Amino acid sequence: MLGKRVSTEPVVEDNPADLELIRELLADSPGLDIEIESAQYLSSALSILHEGGIDLILLDLNLPDSRGIDTVGTVGRHAPDVPIVVLTGLDDEETGLAALQEGAQDYLVKGRLTGSSFVRSIRYARERKRIERELVRKNRELNDAYEDLTTVEEELRQNLDELGKSERSLRETTQHLENLIAYANAPIIVWDADLRITRFNSAFERLTGRTAGEVVGQSPEILFPEARREELMNLIRKTTAGERWETVEIPILTADGKIRTVLWNSAAVYGDDRKTVSSVIAQGQDITERKQAEEALQRAHDELETRVLERTLKLREANEALQAEIAERARAEEAVRTERQRLYDVLETLPAYVVLLSPDYHVPFANRFFRERFGESGGRRCYEYLFGLTEPCENCESYRVMKTKAPHHWEWTGPDGHDYDIFDFPFTEADGSLHILEVGIDITKRKRAEEALQKLNETLEERVIERTDELRKANAVLNAICENTPAPIYAVDRRNRFVMCNPAVLRMMGWPASEVLGRTAIELLGEEVGGPVVANERRVMETGTTETFEEAAGDRTFYLTKTPLRDAQGDITGAIAVGTEITEMKRAEAQKQKLLEQLQQFAEEMEAQNEELQCTTEQLQEKSNELAHLNRVLQESEVHFRSLIENASDIIILLDTNGCITYTSPSVKRIGGYDPDGLIGTNVLDLTHPDDVPAVLEAMRTGTGQPSARLTFEIRVRDSAGRWIYLDVTGANLLREGSARGFIVNARDVTDRKQAEEERSRLIASLEEAHREANLYLDIMTHDIRNANNVSGIYADLMLDLLEGPEKAYAQKLHDSIARSTEILMNVATFRRIHTESADFAPVSLNAVIEEEIGNFRGASIRQEVPPLDVLADNLLSTVFTNLIGNSVKFGGPDVEIVVRAEERDGEVLISVEDDGPGVPDDTKEKLFHRFERGKARGKGDGLGLFICRTLTERYGGKIWIEDRVPGRPEEGAAFRFTLKPAKRERDPCS
Repeated sequence: MLGKRVSTEPVVEDNPADLELIRELLADSPGLDIEIESAQYLSSALSILHEGGIDLILLDLNLPDSRGIDTVGTVGRHAPDVPIVVLTGLDDEETGLAALQEGAQDYLVKGRLTGSSFVRSIRYARERKRIERELVRKNRELNDAYEDLTTVEEELRQNLDELGKSERSLRETTQHLENLIAYANAPIIVWDADLRITRFNSAFERLTGRTAGEVVGQSPEILFPEARREELMNLIRKTTAGERWETVEIPILTADGKIRTVLWNSAAVYGDDRKTVSSVIAQGQDITERKQAEEALQRAHDELETRVLERTLKLREANEALQAEIAERARAEEAVRTERQRLYDVLETLPAYVVLLSPDYHVPFANRFFRERFGESGGRRCYEYLFGLTEPCENCESYRVMKTKAPHHWEWTGPDGHDYDIFDFPFTEADGSLHILEVGIDITKRKRAEEALQKLNETLEERVIERTDELRKANAVLNAICENTPAPIYAVDRRNRFVMCNPAVLRMMGWPASEVLGRTAIELLGEEVGGPVVANERRVMETGTTETFEEAAGDRTFYLTKTPLRDAQGDITGAIAVGTEITEMKRAEAQKQKLLEQLQQFAEEMEAQNEELQCTTEQLQEKSNELAHLNRVLQESEVHFRSLIENASDIIILLDTNGCITYTSPSVKRIGGYDPDGLIGTNVLDLTHPDDVPAVLEAMRTGTGQPSARLTFEIRVRDSAGRWIYLDVTGANLLREGSARGFIVNARDVTDRKQAEEERSRLIASLEEAHREANLYLDIMTHDIRNANNVSGIYADLMLDLLEGPEKAYAQKLHDSIARSTEILMNVATFRRIHTESADFAPVSLNAVIEEEIGNFRGASIRQEVPPLDVLADNLLSTVFTNLIGNSVKFGGPDVEIVVRAEERDGEVLISVEDDGPGVPDDTKEKLFHRFERGKARGKGDGLGLFICRTLTERYGGKIWIEDRVPGRPEEGAAFRFTLKPAKRERDPCS
């Protein structure tokens, strides 16, 4: 191999003269120390190969015992890892190609051998063989990685299946809870942080006589009597600050003006930060009758006191009345038993558990859900048969109700490992004893999902913040490099105008940035100097490839690498050039060619150098004085800086020129687990990962050759426990009196960041795969539903032809419903195209689009007044006219007149679609273009059509609005107006 000082190469050659020529060529090649073994026969060559130690084979194709390309195959099979260079006397390209195809690394024609080409071929053959072996190794690694990837993919598929099951279960639970709220017998209301009602269940509708549609979106104050409205709104505001109602008695104003008294409890629902209240849910109990009964009871008691004497005198009448009352009570008790049986049946079917707890911890009643989860109590106390304890549970909050006499809400983990949302209420039994009515809802799946989602959101937010900060720092470093590098860097647009240049370019031109930017090199430097510069830039932009050029600017010569600039779509928008001044090198070359002519110039340069030397000597004296001052300052601040280094969070290391550690800061103990003194004398390469050693060596070579260079790279090092940790390293060369004495290195542990980046990449890949899969499901669903709608539409048309009377009306409704479903699918497809297709706009003929759309509405009276105009749009523009004209036809009736107008005004194209239909009220105009909004005067619909129109016009750079066709008279029709950008087509040269 080339890395060895001595290598052995067999020469399989039967011509002694050719063999001697090869020896002479190799002897005259500096840098190669090669031992040659020769063989005239293929058989003897194979024997040498079997002994081993051969680095390269020079092979003649015509040997006494083997001829032709087969010789290459035979040698290759016996020495598959040794590079082969074929020697042939024929200058035949086909023979050479055949040898390469058979496994040789190169071929040489004997009559055209030179020392340099021969050595270069040997070097290239070795390198090609090395690359070939490396490719084989990498291919094996890739195969292994592919097998691992297949295994991981299968695990991911199984995880996705499990996730799908969890999502379905969560949806079922959510729907169950929604039904529980909607159909609960207790009135339930929800308001948000802006004091607007968002939920209003059916029990509340029955209580107030108001529908949910009337109150949702309104302030809760509409439910309160005017006299107490401000007082009760203050209570509502306190709940949005986190205050909780246990038992609050609030009067409710019904739709017919009556007052109902309701006992309330509430709970706050917090947002993702678990601090801000997003909404409040409240549950009530109508106690109006109970209050009235209490008042009536009090009045009865008063009357009883006044009539005791009368009842004593009229015992017979009272006895008869008592008998009648007993009979009535018997009937009431029978009614109560019937009602209780109905309530029992309801409780048995609830998907949540309901139990009745006595003061002595027994369970007089438990519904079916509770019994199936926890079994029968068998007369035992709750803590005995649930947890096998001899005393009540310490964390039980159920019996708090016995003390507070108020409802209580808490969460509990049952013996089955499930989490339950518990609601406890005070309950008075028929004998007057106080019991506890407890309702528990299984929230295990919801809590697991919320916890997982919260953790994922927190992780993603942290990683996005870290990545944003890293990108900002990297951008700052890049700008600093560009601003401070002595190399000229500039960029031009497609018209060769400067759009960016660093200070080195401005110094070279002698112009300020305000004079350079926006002008071309020809304008700044003239045609003679700037012409070739512009020509080279145009060549790079036309070919789309990076090239290097040698360009002159006055008496200075630059070696420039020019690269095409591309935008996000891959289109070339300009070129960027990075250069190095090679003036001195060019001068040196010229001096070699014209040494005699430049003797005088050399003398003049020497004189100038002497003057510069004198200046340098004076400057050195000044620097010496400054150095003495700096040494004093350094001595004073040495203690300060040593304290900073000793307490720095990063690792600070001093290395000698061989890479051995001469000092390390105490932070190496915290990060790597090493004793700082124990690392003194250790070579840093011994701690570096083998794959990163070349990067460290290259950095040391760069730092030695360029003392002012700042070295930045990332490596892996082994800590005291044998683990590999990632370090972000910044290094610089230390100088003393002009000679290098080592390096200073600052290293920061970025292991966690690297792991976070890998995890973020994995998550992004997972999310992208999920997005692609969701799109696939949406495509399949849209396609299948559309096909089903087509078939259903055909059957609906047949039913319309065959049926009469009421049945035909039902068939018409079915036909309209199918058409509406198809329209929804078209809207969904349009939204997908808007959000997935790139916004590449081109000139579109407005007349052609409008004429085509008018043709789709046969039978409608539509007139167009549109001059020849082109606008910037794409093939979705027709969707705007489809929705606007379709609205006018749908809501205007069979006799509606529609006019489409267009004109160019103030640099825009204004288009109007006007009709003489029922028009749009002023209070509805602004809402129509919002999603799911629809105008009351324009009929019914889901409001997506006009929202799509607004989305598309804004996408084209315009806007859309509604006006009255006749200003101030909305009942005489509507005018939908929108603007687009005009497109200027190139004029036809033949016109």
